[in-house]
Amino acid sequence: MNAPQFPAIEAEFQRINRLRFSPSIEAVFNDDGLAHRKRVGRVTLVIGILIYDAFLFADWQTLPHLVGTLALARLCVFTPLCLAIMWLLPRTTTVRQIDAMTVFGTFAAVLLPTVIMTLSPTPQVLIYQFGSMITITYFSLVQRVRFWFAAWGLTLLVVAQIWCVSLVPSIDATSFLFVINFYVAGAVLLMTGSYILERTERHGFLERLRAEYLVEHIERTARTDLLTGLSNRHHLAAVASEIARTATRGDAPIAALMIDIDHFKKLNDTQGHIAGDHCIRSVADVVRETLEGAAGDVSGRYHAFRFGGEEFLVLLPDTTLAEAAVHGDAIRRRLQAARIPHPAMGEEAVVTVSVGVAACRMADFSLDALVGAADAALYRAKRDGRDRLAMAA
Repeated sequence: MNAPQFPAIEAEFQRINRLRFSPSIEAVFNDDGLAHRKRVGRVTLVIGILIYDAFLFADWQTLPHLVGTLALARLCVFTPLCLAIMWLLPRTTTVRQIDAMTVFGTFAAVLLPTVIMTLSPTPQVLIYQFGSMITITYFSLVQRVRFWFAAWGLTLLVVAQIWCVSLVPSIDATSFLFVINFYVAGAVLLMTGSYILERTERHGFLERLRAEYLVEHIERTARTDLLTGLSNRHHLAAVASEIARTATRGDAPIAALMIDIDHFKKLNDTQGHIAGDHCIRSVADVVRETLEGAAGDVSGRYHAFRFGGEEFLVLLPDTTLAEAAVHGDAIRRRLQAARIPHPAMGEEAVVTVSVGVAACRMADFSLDALVGAADAALYRAKRDGRDRLAMAA
C-alpha cells in the first residue's frame, strides 16, 4: 500500500471527531493498531485473569454460602474462556475481531458472578454487585476497545447488570434506583473516556504519519535534483555503496552511461535559462522513460543521476558493456525522435546527446574509475562529431 500523501493526512485532522478516517488511512491505522493490540493483549489479559480470580477472596467474605459456585464459575468457566481468547489473539486479522472477543469475554466476566449473586437472599448482595464496575472499567480503559464497540458493550453490560440486580429479592426500590443511576452514570463517563482515548490515539497516529512523511520528504529532497526529479550527485555515493554492498558475485558486470546535451551552452546563451531548464527537463524525462521501459531493468536496478549542468550519469548493475551501449543508444535515438527544438543550431535543428559507455567487474568496481572511463568515452564521442555513442576501450 502506498504511504498516505501529505494533503490527505492534513485533511484527516479536520474530521478526526468522527473517529473514522478515509479508507486508505483507516486501513493503515487498523494495521498499526492490530500489531499493538496483539503485543499488549496477552499481558493485559493475564493481569485481568489474575485480578478476576483473586476476587474469590471477596466472594468468600461477602457471599460465603455461594463461594463454591463462584469458584467454579471463575476458575472452570471464565479462566478457560480467557485462555481460549489468548490462544486466538495472535491469529486474529483485524482489530474488530479483537474488540468482539473482548466484549464477549467481558460480558461473561460480568454475567457469571452477577447471575450467581441473584441466588443469595443476603443484603450483602447490594455491596457485592458493585464489583462489576471494576470489570467494566477494565474493559473500557485497559483493553481500550474502539469507541463504538465500547458503546455497544457498555450498553449491553449495564442492561444485563441492572436486569440481574432487579431479580434480587432483598433489594428495595430506593437501592435499585441508586444502582441504576450508578451504572448509567458510570457507563456514560466510561464512554466519554473511551471516545477521548480513541480520539487521542487517532490524533497521535496522524501526527506520526505527518512526521514520517516530512522526514521522508526531506530525505527525498536531499537526494533528488529539483529541476529533473532524478537523483542528484549527493545521492550518487550512497547508491554506489549500496550496489557494492548487495553485489552477489565479484565477476558480475556493472556499467555506466555518461550523457551530455550537445551544444547546450549555445541554447542557454541564446534562448535564456528558462529554455535551458526546459531542455534539461525534457532530456531527463527521455532518460527516465527509456530506462523504465528497459527489458533488463528488473525492480528498478538502473539509477539515473543529474551529474552536473547538462550532464547525466546512469549506473547499470549486472549490465555488460554491450548491453549498456544498447541502452545508451536507445536514449540517444529516443531523444532524436522527440524532436525538441534547438533554435541556436538552426530552424530545423533538434536537441541531441552524446553518450559515453564504460563497464567493469564488481570485483574491480570503483565509482571514480568507472565514471572517469565513461567520461573519457563521452569526450571521444564529442570529438568525433557529437550525437553519437562511444565505448571505453
